[in-house]
Amino acid sequence: MEDYRYGPDETKVLSDSDVRRCGDPSGQIGRELLLTNRNIVYTWETRKLIGHGARQSDTYPLSRLKTIDGVAQAKYTEGAYNAKLDLFFIDSTVSFEFRKDSKDSSKRAVAQWLDAISRQLTGRPSEEAAKLRKTIFGVEMFAGALKGTIDSFTKTFSGRDLDDGSAKTVTSKCVGCRAPLTGRQGTNVRCRYCDTEQTLQ
Repeated sequence: MEDYRYGPDETKVLSDSDVRRCGDPSGQIGRELLLTNRNIVYTWETRKLIGHGARQSDTYPLSRLKTIDGVAQAKYTEGAYNAKLDLFFIDSTVSFEFRKDSKDSSKRAVAQWLDAISRQLTGRPSEEAAKLRKTIFGVEMFAGALKGTIDSFTKTFSGRDLDDGSAKTVTSKCVGCRAPLTGRQGTNVRCRYCDTEQTLQ
């Protein structure tokens, strides 16, 4: 975001340009949602018939976001077509709709924001994000199911097992965010959601 002036100890954490603040008039166009280590900044402009309107920014300090029992009060809400991020500040509630090409993509974006906000406020990933990721149909889950099906057919119809016997395919949950992981037992894998490295048991 080139218009935003960062504070001396402020850095960019995350940004997304496919976001709209819920409740804004239809003439307002969302341009970017930015998370820094200090603020959440929403940049928007008013729609004009010709050209672009003047860009404006609304800043929401992270220090004003409620934290209850060590949990940042940022929540996922199911929208009609897209996922929404609800932020509960001390004096207001603000919601943002993540407009992606699919509902699962929208959910992934919200989960990423939930984790990033939680890490800034509590130093830990969001439990809400981990729950949300369990509802997203993932490639790992599909690949594991497909491989298991192919192995079963091969064993049934050919009488032989594709596995060499040294390691079996296992599915487990990421220790960082509880997302599903699939791979050979004993191999090191990196979670594609939170980048935590771990050995499959």
